[in-house]
Amino acid sequence: MPSENEKLSNGLRALWMVLITSLAVPFFAGLVFVALQFLGPAAEGLLPPHSGEAIGEVAIDSFVWSALPATVAALGLTPFVLQTGTYSWLHAAVAGVLAFMAGAIIFPFPAGGALPFLAFLAGLVAIGMRALLIAGGILRDPGKA
Repeated sequence: MPSENEKLSNGLRALWMVLITSLAVPFFAGLVFVALQFLGPAAEGLLPPHSGEAIGEVAIDSFVWSALPATVAALGLTPFVLQTGTYSWLHAAVAGVLAFMAGAIIFPFPAGGALPFLAFLAGLVAIGMRALLIAGGILRDPGKA
C-alpha cells in the first residue's frame, strides 16, 4: 500500500514546493543575515554595509529583497519536480546561486566584496530548503527510490 506521500502527484509537489520555497527561503535568508550581524566584527567583510540600521530593519530588508530570487529559484526547479517529483542537492545549489546573482543584478545593493560569499550562502540555504521539503514529504526522497 503506498504511503500518503506517494499519493501526491508531481504537479502538487511542484505547487507546494514553489509556495513553500517562496516564503521560507526569504525567512531563512533573514535569519542567516541576522546571525551574521551578531558575529559583528568577525563578519564585517562578509556583509554589505547597512549604515547603522537596526537589526530588525536589516532582517526585514533581507527578507523582502530575497523574495524574488527565492521565487525564481523555485520556478527554475519546477520542471525537475514535475518530471521526477524531486531534484538533487546540486540542482538546488545551482538554482540558489544563479537566482541570487540574478537578484543582485536586477536589484543591486552595495555588497562590496561580500557578493561571492552571499551567493555561496544562497546555495546553502537552497540545499537546506531541499532537505526540509524532503523531510516534510513534499519532495520524493531519492534515497528511498
